[in-house]
Amino acid sequence: MRLHLRLPSAILFCTACVLSSGAATAQAGLPDKNLEAAVRAVIFEKKDTTAEITDDDLKKVFVLDAKGKGIKDLTGMEKCVNLLQLNAAKNEIVDVTALKDIKGLQSLDLSHNKIVDATPVGNIGALQFLELSDNQIVAVAPLANLAKLSALYIAGNQIVDVAPLAKLEKLSSLDLARNQITDIKALTNIGGLSLLKLSGNQISDITPLAKPMSVRMLLLENNKFTDLAPLVAAAWTDVAGEKRFAPFLRLYLTGNPLTDAAKTAQLDALKGAGVKVDFTPPK
Repeated sequence: MRLHLRLPSAILFCTACVLSSGAATAQAGLPDKNLEAAVRAVIFEKKDTTAEITDDDLKKVFVLDAKGKGIKDLTGMEKCVNLLQLNAAKNEIVDVTALKDIKGLQSLDLSHNKIVDATPVGNIGALQFLELSDNQIVAVAPLANLAKLSALYIAGNQIVDVAPLAKLEKLSSLDLARNQITDIKALTNIGGLSLLKLSGNQISDITPLAKPMSVRMLLLENNKFTDLAPLVAAAWTDVAGEKRFAPFLRLYLTGNPLTDAAKTAQLDALKGAGVKVDFTPPK
């Protein structure tokens, strides 16, 4: 009889162990304590407690500001299935795999981290705003299918080939400053761009810019081109036609090794077409 009593007791004890272990596992769903603290701060029922954060709690997180929190590991974020906006800038994040299945995420800031591979981000089809500046990204091909993207900021990386970005037809703002870009031909196929920032690259040939575009702000400082003839051609083609480009363009050219002709006659021609030019000659 005693044996029969002990067996259920043992079973209950083991069950309790399993439940306890399960609770611990659930609580460890956000193993990065800095991330857990950021998430806890937006869960009203849990923000001033040490109570366990559950999967249901994570489903209620719609906007998360985790900027500059010292976060290294995003594990557990995959359970924030209803997340719409995430700012995780200025952390120490390398792996963003946890974000790849958050299908409704529309705004994502991961600037100033240590990301090398942006492939998981390329799976988030709802993204409209993406900030990846100051990471260690080489390839932009994983981002080529983000068809809803209207703003992409990816300055300060190690990008050479920008051709895949030509597929992003809804882009209106594109920041590619401080990369290793030499060929910009593909970018002229993005018809709706209003801001294009290419400062601090290795561009020596601006021939692709010889046709009028929709761009309103074109930043080309600190590159390697010497001649402005393509831009002059684009501006005067527009003046002779629809006048939808040159009169609205702000053009930034400081820091390029322009020829004397470019610094005088060509700059005057641009200004004569209505282009607002920012150029400070070297001292």
